[in-house]
Amino acid sequence: MIRIPMILAAGLLLPTWATAQECGPTKQTIGWSQPNNVPIEDDNAIRWPTNASVRLAYGGPWCPSEDQISLTDEEGNEIAAQVRVKTPFKLVTNAPDALTLLEVDPIESLQPRTDYQLVVQPPDPALEVNREYQLSFRTRLGPADDGEINQFEGIREARLNDDRCVEAGAFFALDDTNPICPVPNRLYVSVDFQPLNRADIAYVVYRTKSTPIATIDNPETEPPDLTPVAIAFENGARDLLGTGVPLRSSRTFVPYYPLPRRDCFAVMAIDEWGRERGDLTNESCIDLELFEPCPEGCDPAVMMCQVFPEPNPFEGGPPLPGQICDYVGINGGDADQEIPEIGQEPMEMSDGGLTDGGMGPGSMTDGGVGSSGGGSSSGCTSVGHHSSTALVSVLGILALLRRRRIAAP
Repeated sequence: MIRIPMILAAGLLLPTWATAQECGPTKQTIGWSQPNNVPIEDDNAIRWPTNASVRLAYGGPWCPSEDQISLTDEEGNEIAAQVRVKTPFKLVTNAPDALTLLEVDPIESLQPRTDYQLVVQPPDPALEVNREYQLSFRTRLGPADDGEINQFEGIREARLNDDRCVEAGAFFALDDTNPICPVPNRLYVSVDFQPLNRADIAYVVYRTKSTPIATIDNPETEPPDLTPVAIAFENGARDLLGTGVPLRSSRTFVPYYPLPRRDCFAVMAIDEWGRERGDLTNESCIDLELFEPCPEGCDPAVMMCQVFPEPNPFEGGPPLPGQICDYVGINGGDADQEIPEIGQEPMEMSDGGLTDGGMGPGSMTDGGVGSSGGGSSSGCTSVGHHSSTALVSVLGILALLRRRRIAAP
């Protein structure tokens, strides 16, 4: 039951709730990484595509700077990269923070069958082991296969998590153990989806809309929230045992107020360029009704009998954005590199070089003379008998097709 003094305190603390990040963790923790942080000679080590971003998920406040992240090859050469930070929204004030996604995207394609090391140094790590987080990985022969990501089906189902009659099942009661940062009543929803058999693909979970449902007793409702917001990031998966990739369940807190209402969710895949792929209109919705006492008709004085409080306006509010960080360029990389539109990517050859639309050196048949790029990311193509001015123009255009870019916000 909600205690009356705490309701009053909630009203007084409402401005404080609007800055929920102040009530979150103050130290950084590394949640998961892509590829997995295992020795590169391990049987479970993943051979990384030569054109894929490397990702970490972390908790706690941190906007990384250039001197806190390094990417080097096996000979110690620095690799220029763009670092992007993507933060989820919070639907419930002072609920646990979802992990922030950090993408380290090499400007040039990585060399095939080469060892690399990413080192991340959070400024205030919660664990000493994360003070200098080292991720070593080995690339495979070629780039990621773009065809598989088009098979991602999106969300399977959104559902209330576990039995609503069990303590801390679907319903989480008001937590006022810290009066400075009280957590209102909230509900625990699971968002199920089937990951692809691709370790280099990440996923973002959206709440696409929240619509209050009118009743006879309450015909006037608040306007619906129709703005999709990212609420969680999930890492990739692959089939290690030959039994298929397990179904993934992403769990998130949603507000207890208002009831009844309908919340809708969707899942998008994040490709090797950091772009979201899929259909945001492919939703699964769940109707959240007023909860009856559990078990039905039980005596509230009996243990294990859960009585649900009436929802109240102090438990609502708009989604709260996470921390906002600028993109960073490391090792001379450009923080503002552009990402090509889907379907406009320069094709990558098996030796790690790039071609412009799949046309390699010497592939033109109009008498042109092939030019070798030597693994350059400028996408060298065959050049015919043009004037030097035209040649400069062509090279200028091709320079725009460079391998790396900036992610869409």
